[in-house]
Amino acid sequence: MKTICNWLIFVLCFLSCGKEKPGNTAQPTGLLKDYNKDIIIVNWNIEWFGDPSGFQGNLNDQESNAAKVLKYLDADLYALCEIVDTARFGRMVRNNLGNDFRYTISFFTSGAQKMAFVYNRHIFRGVSVRPFMGISAPAYFNFGNRYPYLLQSEVTVNGTKKDISFILIHAKADDEQASYNRRLNGAIELKDSLDAYYSGKHFMILGDFNDNFDKSIVPGKPSPYQNFLNDPAKYHSITRPLNIPGNQSTVGYANSVIDQQIIGSSMSNWYIPASARIRTDVINVVPAYSSGNTSDHYPVTSVYKIRP
Repeated sequence: MKTICNWLIFVLCFLSCGKEKPGNTAQPTGLLKDYNKDIIIVNWNIEWFGDPSGFQGNLNDQESNAAKVLKYLDADLYALCEIVDTARFGRMVRNNLGNDFRYTISFFTSGAQKMAFVYNRHIFRGVSVRPFMGISAPAYFNFGNRYPYLLQSEVTVNGTKKDISFILIHAKADDEQASYNRRLNGAIELKDSLDAYYSGKHFMILGDFNDNFDKSIVPGKPSPYQNFLNDPAKYHSITRPLNIPGNQSTVGYANSVIDQQIIGSSMSNWYIPASARIRTDVINVVPAYSSGNTSDHYPVTSVYKIRP
């Protein structure tokens, strides 16, 4: 009973106190640019960004290197995990991506790590953000005491406007049974919610899934996201082909891809086939990347031609 009461107090405080702080999402005055281009979407876990206790390297080097990677990827939307020093993060975005980009940070986790979106304000218009499944106690627990982060936007590009939702997740880590169960139960509730409320809509799930699609990181277990993989009529798991021996999305774990992207079927016609990539080529701008001077994860990107 005490646990339930504490949870209700948390939810009421969250809803009444407005803990969701959107960062600098306000649109400036003046005309927005119209783009005709394919759009690039990135998810990347920037390991304990700006945290002197969690990140083992030099924080100024991490900031400089992360900025180099973001500029090198030249994306239109970045979905980022493990942001700790939000002031440092905001400075990095403003100083390196310029006035065309805005950012928004989640403030509804129990720990230091937060999630963030950085987006081209000309393409992503009317942005709103909130926790996804934000009144569900099981979701909060199963996703490692941090709700998925939902960004909704009117995407304006190539002479068309489309409402698209992006759900950034940072799933429960670790390879023991209890953590696997939390990932599994989180995936079940996430899919149930999307089936119920997003059927036929344009949406994307991306982030640090902390597990593979071909099999689980827990020996002998199937992927905890098998429910999505088994429903290709509704969900296109575009990073599934990357989940093969020889690929890795983290620096330290060979033959393991835990950073993933899934799109709703309505976005499949926009997806550029085979454009999903693990960006190990970031060593072009940070040659010592594998030494742990930036992050223990590699970015993952995909490309879309949005059209009527």
